[in-house]
Amino acid sequence: MRWIAFTILLYVVTVLQTAVVPYLGVHHTRPDLLVILAVYYALTARSQDALLAAWFIGLAADLTGLGLVRHGGIGLHAFSMGLIAILIVNTRDFTFRDSVVTRLVYTLLAAFAQSLLVGLHLYYTAANRPAMIDIVLGSLYSAVFTALLAPYGHWILGRIRTLLGLGMVGRVRVG
Repeated sequence: MRWIAFTILLYVVTVLQTAVVPYLGVHHTRPDLLVILAVYYALTARSQDALLAAWFIGLAADLTGLGLVRHGGIGLHAFSMGLIAILIVNTRDFTFRDSVVTRLVYTLLAAFAQSLLVGLHLYYTAANRPAMIDIVLGSLYSAVFTALLAPYGHWILGRIRTLLGLGMVGRVRVG
């Protein structure tokens, strides 16, 4: 894995997340491009690189204020992205990693889990608490929006896979 290329890509995606995505929102529901990036790395990179990359992606979300807007504080996104990456890395060998459906499902579940963890933290730390149903539904809507953009994001990342230093996913030959 090429860490300089990863850093540049993380910077570009973080800028897109903070500058462009707010204009794509529909009724305060926004996709999370950083989750798409974390899921891609968790599915394609070596185990240690995937975990470290997901943690850095979460840290970038924390440092850009995405965590502070939701009263998440520094470290909440990094922790949740790290946990999600551990789960994906441990289960990715049981799935077809190059399948669009696999990437869509992993992105949907990862975005929902990440948004729900941040929402639950907000529920227990904010002075004026939102209703629990609003947190769950907001997390679900955001996850669906993110999952709908995931195939396009994974396709773009797949095109620059060699620039990122990510090898091809192992394939089984039949016959």
